[in-house]
Amino acid sequence: MKKTLSIILCLALVILSFTACSSSNALTEENVTKTVDTSFEALKEFDTDKLQKYVDSSTLNTIANYAQKQEQFKTLGQAIFENLDYEIKDIDLDKKTVTITVKNKDLSDGAKKFAEEITSEYSGVQLLGKLNDVSFLNTKLAELKDLKMEEDGIDITLNIEQGSKNLKLAFDDTAENAVSGGALNAIKSLS
Repeated sequence: MKKTLSIILCLALVILSFTACSSSNALTEENVTKTVDTSFEALKEFDTDKLQKYVDSSTLNTIANYAQKQEQFKTLGQAIFENLDYEIKDIDLDKKTVTITVKNKDLSDGAKKFAEEITSEYSGVQLLGKLNDVSFLNTKLAELKDLKMEEDGIDITLNIEQGSKNLKLAFDDTAENAVSGGALNAIKSLS
């Protein structure tokens, strides 16, 4: 009986160790690659639930919170990130980083012009009203969509954080700006 119990306990430990190794928060190249793919797909679709689960970014989290309440912010996020392209260059498990080359439309001038126009033409209260004006937003978003892609990619290095259930990518200001084609810095520079 003791021998059978020992065998069962050993099998249970082996199964638990395999389960722990295959969990989605284990720091492996496969899990990092899946996290990058999931995060960048969430950016392109501006899937707010996945962004909050897989991306640690103060600016992106703020926009995602607004997007959950108002469809226009989701549309804005989709317009900014719909052409985002990326390639994983290096995964360093010891440093808990991943280096990615990103390409997007060059949105810095378009986003700055967009922000300058709306802040110069409208007061804060009027601007809040304009955020509910679908034709206004569609016109402004169309201007962003007509911009050209950047020719060269930009390398960014993201820190990898281990959450309780999955890995997360930590975006700093430089990374946020690179994935947004310069849009986030252009908008921030006005405040």
